Amino acid sequence: MGVSVRSRAQRARLRRLRRSRRGLVAVVGTLLSLLVFLSLFGTFLTFYLPLWMSDNESNFTADIATSMAELQSNMQLQAVTGVASILSTPFTMSSESVPLLSVPTTGTLAFLPRTPGASVSLSIPNFLTANTPYHQTFGGTLGTLTLTLPNRYYTPTTFEMEDGAVIQYESDTNQLIVYPPAFALQKMGTSLSLTLALTQMYGNATRLTSPGTIQAYSELLGDTQTLKNNNTVSVASFFLNVTTHYPCAWTNFFLNSRSLANVTASQMSVTSVDSSGCVATAGQAKTVDVEISNLSTVTLLLANFQVSAGIGVV
Repeated sequence: MGVSVRSRAQRARLRRLRRSRRGLVAVVGTLLSLLVFLSLFGTFLTFYLPLWMSDNESNFTADIATSMAELQSNMQLQAVTGVASILSTPFTMSSESVPLLSVPTTGTLAFLPRTPGASVSLSIPNFLTANTPYHQTFGGTLGTLTLTLPNRYYTPTTFEMEDGAVIQYESDTNQLIVYPPAFALQKMGTSLSLTLALTQMYGNATRLTSPGTIQAYSELLGDTQTLKNNNTVSVASFFLNVTTHYPCAWTNFFLNSRSLANVTASQMSVTSVDSSGCVATAGQAKTVDVEISNLSTVTLLLANFQVSAGIGVV
């Protein structure tokens, strides 16, 4: 009788022990699965997520560059045709994201009708007649349209349109005119001809940030002028002064234009008034001076635009 009771008790203890072991195995298995999941998830967050977002921000930067090119093309078309129409350019203002893991990167569009440190002036002796020099300064300062992309995984980038040029800026030493203004220099024997377009943007100062699409509107104003010197008067020299926060971009653009036209440095000089070079730091503007000699003809296109921006439909 006593043996039977002990046997039943032992069997009960063995069953409880087996159940306890099975429960322990289940807990250990769950913990191991969780560790494997956390390891894989950590690898995803460490390596794959930055690559994914870097690709998203790279595409975002390329889309903004394309929109800036389209805006510049629209304005050039309006200036050349002289049609006082309103053209719109869409700007997608945010990148793609990784659902639940990373928010999209949102850009900021800012338009200033008068930007301190951005101006253009030119002087051409003997332009229209032997006794009539030509001098033009655009309102002291130029209007600028800037798009700032605070990329977190890709290189932070700023695009700015000033005087018809689109500048891409990544650092003080990494700035480039990606879409140049109309500046056509041609060499004919020993003489030169130049076609130049100067643009000024007007409107209300604007600063917009949106996760959707923003439309930038350009309207050609009615006072566009096309001037050309007569062929009987030789243009002795041409002076162009560009004051900008992106002197490296402008300096390299003028030097490349001189090289492509096979013009010597004695016929076209490009200098910066600051002896420290073309790097503008701490928001300081610098002036790039261009002097061209032995010009036979000069054609100027002077265009003024009304620029505005607003929320569009995606």
